[in-house]
Amino acid sequence: MSITLRAARPEDADALTTLFLAARRHSMPYLAERHSDAETRWWMENVVLATRKVTVADEADELLGFSATHGEHLDHLYVAPTALGRGVGSLLLQKCKAECGSGLSLYVFQKNGRARDFYERHGLACAAFGDGSDNEENEPDAIYVLREALGQ
Repeated sequence: MSITLRAARPEDADALTTLFLAARRHSMPYLAERHSDAETRWWMENVVLATRKVTVADEADELLGFSATHGEHLDHLYVAPTALGRGVGSLLLQKCKAECGSGLSLYVFQKNGRARDFYERHGLACAAFGDGSDNEENEPDAIYVLREALGQ
């Protein structure tokens, strides 16, 4: 089987919510859960799918990961815990880089070492650190941009 990328559809909302929650709980257990699963499902359908460009990675109709961009900003990139290490994140990020160009930026929690290493391996660099006051988790974060945008 091969992994394919496609545009998300409204009927993907349940699967995207399940993947989002599983990925966050697996990779970032230190994050406080500020919303119920039902609230997260509403947000996925009415905010993410309605206002972002969402790309899903699937294999044989199984959702393995997704990315969501808003302009040149990557808002979300999540991979199912069972699909980690299979290149899903790399495929999604490659597509984001191709679509967003040199203006690509994203936020990542400072504690999320695995994600930070992933982005650095793929040509991004930390441009600034935040204290968490700008995110609802109140978790210190970092903004990443393409290295070339920093002249590195």
